[in-house]
Amino acid sequence: MTTKQTTKKSLLGFLVFISLFFISCGLLFLTDMVSATQNQLISKFPVIYLDAKYTGYIGGAITTLTGALFMLWQFRNTIKGTAPLSLKNNSTKAFALAIIIGFLFIFPGQSIEMSRLAKIAEKNGYQPCPPFTLLMNSLTVDAWVKDFSLCNDPEVDKLARYGYRGEPAKIAKLLADRAQVK
Repeated sequence: MTTKQTTKKSLLGFLVFISLFFISCGLLFLTDMVSATQNQLISKFPVIYLDAKYTGYIGGAITTLTGALFMLWQFRNTIKGTAPLSLKNNSTKAFALAIIIGFLFIFPGQSIEMSRLAKIAEKNGYQPCPPFTLLMNSLTVDAWVKDFSLCNDPEVDKLARYGYRGEPAKIAKLLADRAQVK
Protein backbone atom coordinates (compact mmCIF):
# COMPACT_ATOMS: atom_id res chain seq x y z
CA MET A 1 0.00 0.00 0.00
CA THR A 2 1.44 3.33 -1.03
CA THR A 3 0.39 6.77 0.09
CA LYS A 4 -0.19 9.50 -2.43
CA GLN A 5 2.30 12.36 -2.39
CA THR A 6 0.39 15.57 -1.75
CA THR A 7 1.47 19.19 -1.88
CA LYS A 8 0.80 19.53 1.85
CA LYS A 9 3.10 16.62 2.70
CA SER A 10 5.81 17.94 0.40
CA LEU A 11 5.55 21.45 1.80
CA LEU A 12 5.54 20.18 5.39
CA GLY A 13 8.59 18.00 4.65
CA PHE A 14 10.36 21.01 3.13
CA LEU A 15 9.57 23.20 6.14
CA VAL A 16 10.77 20.55 8.60
CA PHE A 17 14.03 19.97 6.74
CA ILE A 18 14.74 23.67 6.21
CA SER A 19 14.11 24.44 9.88
CA LEU A 20 16.49 21.62 10.87
CA PHE A 21 19.03 23.06 8.43
CA PHE A 22 18.85 26.48 10.09
CA ILE A 23 19.15 24.90 13.53
CA SER A 24 22.30 23.02 12.42
CA CYS A 25 23.80 26.16 10.89
CA GLY A 26 22.89 28.20 13.97
CA LEU A 27 24.57 25.72 16.29
CA LEU A 28 27.59 25.62 14.03
CA PHE A 29 28.11 29.34 13.44
CA LEU A 30 26.60 31.02 16.50
CA THR A 31 28.71 29.03 18.95
CA ASP A 32 32.49 28.95 19.06
CA MET A 33 32.68 25.19 18.47
CA VAL A 34 34.76 25.43 15.31
CA SER A 35 37.26 27.91 16.76
CA ALA A 36 37.29 26.62 20.36
CA THR A 37 40.61 24.78 20.07
CA GLN A 38 42.24 27.72 18.31
CA ASN A 39 40.97 30.11 21.01
CA GLN A 40 42.37 27.86 23.75
CA LEU A 41 45.75 27.72 22.01
CA ILE A 42 45.84 31.52 21.61
CA SER A 43 44.98 31.93 25.31
CA LYS A 44 47.86 29.54 26.16
CA PHE A 45 45.80 27.57 28.65
CA PRO A 46 47.78 24.85 30.47
CA VAL A 47 44.93 22.40 29.78
CA ILE A 48 43.02 22.43 26.50
CA TYR A 49 40.07 20.38 25.30
CA LEU A 50 39.95 18.89 21.83
CA ASP A 51 36.42 18.46 20.59
CA ALA A 52 35.22 17.78 17.04
CA LYS A 53 31.48 17.49 17.69
CA TYR A 54 30.89 20.27 15.18
CA THR A 55 31.46 17.80 12.34
CA GLY A 56 28.04 16.40 13.25
CA TYR A 57 26.51 19.82 12.68
CA ILE A 58 28.27 20.13 9.31
CA GLY A 59 26.95 16.71 8.29
CA GLY A 60 23.52 17.59 9.66
CA ALA A 61 23.46 20.81 7.64
CA ILE A 62 24.38 18.96 4.45
CA THR A 63 21.83 16.22 5.09
CA THR A 64 18.96 18.52 6.03
CA LEU A 65 19.63 20.93 3.16
CA THR A 66 19.58 17.97 0.79
CA GLY A 67 16.31 16.76 2.30
CA ALA A 68 14.82 20.25 2.00
CA LEU A 69 15.81 20.51 -1.66
CA PHE A 70 14.40 17.06 -2.35
CA MET A 71 11.08 17.94 -0.70
CA LEU A 72 11.00 21.25 -2.58
CA TRP A 73 11.50 19.32 -5.82
CA GLN A 74 8.69 16.95 -4.85
CA PHE A 75 6.49 19.97 -4.04
CA ARG A 76 7.22 21.43 -7.49
CA ASN A 77 6.34 18.12 -9.15
CA THR A 78 3.03 17.78 -7.30
CA ILE A 79 2.01 21.33 -8.21
CA LYS A 80 2.83 20.74 -11.89
CA GLY A 81 0.95 17.45 -11.77
CA THR A 82 3.95 15.33 -12.77
CA ALA A 83 4.85 12.13 -11.00
CA PRO A 84 6.89 12.47 -7.81
CA LEU A 85 10.51 11.39 -8.03
CA SER A 86 11.15 7.71 -7.60
CA LEU A 87 14.33 5.77 -6.90
CA LYS A 88 14.87 5.35 -10.65
CA ASN A 89 15.39 9.09 -11.25
CA ASN A 90 18.98 10.38 -11.44
CA SER A 91 18.09 13.40 -9.31
CA THR A 92 16.90 11.07 -6.53
CA LYS A 93 20.21 9.24 -6.72
CA ALA A 94 22.06 12.57 -6.51
CA PHE A 95 20.06 13.52 -3.41
CA ALA A 96 20.85 10.14 -1.84
CA LEU A 97 24.55 10.61 -2.62
CA ALA A 98 24.53 14.05 -0.96
CA ILE A 99 22.91 12.56 2.14
CA ILE A 100 25.58 9.84 2.25
CA ILE A 101 28.27 12.54 2.01
CA GLY A 102 26.59 14.32 4.93
CA PHE A 103 26.77 11.15 7.01
CA LEU A 104 30.44 10.73 6.07
CA PHE A 105 31.07 14.14 7.66
CA ILE A 106 29.46 12.89 10.84
CA PHE A 107 31.08 9.51 11.40
CA PRO A 108 34.53 9.21 9.80
CA GLY A 109 34.81 13.00 9.61
CA GLN A 110 34.82 13.35 13.38
CA SER A 111 37.75 10.97 13.85
CA ILE A 112 39.68 12.62 10.99
CA GLU A 113 39.07 16.05 12.54
CA MET A 114 40.13 14.82 15.99
CA SER A 115 43.43 13.56 14.57
CA ARG A 116 43.95 16.92 12.84
CA LEU A 117 43.29 18.78 16.10
CA ALA A 118 45.65 16.41 17.93
CA LYS A 119 48.44 17.23 15.47
CA ILE A 120 47.86 20.96 16.01
CA ALA A 121 47.95 20.54 19.79
CA GLU A 122 51.10 18.44 19.56
CA LYS A 123 52.81 21.09 17.44
CA ASN A 124 52.01 23.62 20.16
CA GLY A 125 53.66 21.52 22.87
CA TYR A 126 50.64 19.77 24.37
CA GLN A 127 50.41 16.09 25.18
CA PRO A 128 47.31 13.95 25.75
CA CYS A 129 46.27 12.87 29.20
CA PRO A 130 45.97 9.10 29.54
CA PRO A 131 42.49 7.54 29.80
CA PHE A 132 40.77 7.67 33.19
CA THR A 133 42.56 10.83 34.34
CA LEU A 134 41.00 14.12 33.23
CA LEU A 135 37.54 14.22 31.60
CA MET A 136 36.47 10.80 32.78
CA ASN A 137 32.82 11.76 32.21
CA SER A 138 33.25 12.85 28.59
CA LEU A 139 33.49 10.42 25.70
CA THR A 140 33.98 12.86 22.84
CA VAL A 141 36.30 15.46 24.37
CA ASP A 142 40.00 14.84 24.98
CA ALA A 143 42.15 16.75 27.50
CA TRP A 144 45.66 17.80 26.46
CA VAL A 145 48.16 19.41 28.82
CA LYS A 146 51.44 21.33 28.68
CA ASP A 147 52.63 19.83 31.97
CA PHE A 148 51.93 16.11 32.26
CA SER A 149 51.62 16.27 36.06
CA LEU A 150 48.32 18.15 35.60
CA CYS A 151 46.72 14.92 34.39
CA ASN A 152 46.85 13.55 37.94
CA ASP A 153 46.36 16.81 39.87
CA PRO A 154 43.29 16.36 42.14
CA GLU A 155 42.28 20.05 42.04
CA VAL A 156 42.50 20.14 38.25
CA ASP A 157 40.57 16.87 38.13
CA LYS A 158 37.72 18.45 40.12
CA LEU A 159 37.40 21.21 37.51
CA ALA A 160 37.97 19.05 34.42
CA ARG A 161 35.05 16.66 34.65
CA TYR A 162 32.66 17.12 31.74
CA GLY A 163 34.48 18.98 28.96
CA TYR A 164 32.50 22.21 29.24
CA ARG A 165 33.88 25.22 27.37
CA GLY A 166 34.69 27.32 30.43
CA GLU A 167 36.69 24.64 32.25
CA PRO A 168 40.13 25.37 30.66
CA ALA A 169 39.89 29.03 31.72
CA LYS A 170 38.95 27.99 35.28
CA ILE A 171 41.89 25.60 35.38
CA ALA A 172 44.23 28.34 34.15
CA LYS A 173 42.92 30.66 36.88
CA LEU A 174 43.38 27.95 39.52
CA LEU A 175 46.97 27.37 38.44
CA ALA A 176 47.70 31.12 38.31
CA ASP A 177 46.30 31.54 41.84
CA ARG A 178 48.34 28.56 42.99
CA ALA A 179 51.52 30.11 41.50
CA GLN A 180 50.84 33.44 43.27
CA VAL A 181 50.51 31.72 46.63
CA LYS A 182 53.91 30.05 46.23
